Amino acid sequence: MGFIEDAAGVNTLAAKETDTGGVYFVTAFSGLLAPYWDPGAGGLIIGVSQYTNPSHIARATLEANAFQTRAIIESMKLDSGNDLQHLKVDGGMTNGDLAMS
Repeated sequence: MGFIEDAAGVNTLAAKETDTGGVYFVTAFSGLLAPYWDPGAGGLIIGVSQYTNPSHIARATLEANAFQTRAIIESMKLDSGNDLQHLKVDGGMTNGDLAMS
């Protein structure tokens, strides 16, 4: 789409809005991975309206990653019977306060 140049740009762009404006992003570019394991699933952006702007999509992208991470953590808890006490993160998205809050 061309409105984000790098990982840091997602955080900057997403911080311009307080919510997703009703946009949801399913980041299933190569199918849905853990914990769903659906290789046939495809990526999806829904809730786009005439008021949607790139900041809404960027924020929905960060939220999609948060929801995916939560699903994995909940799956790990169900499998192990233990609550996660600490989570260490790295990568480009971790450089943004919004993604880490």
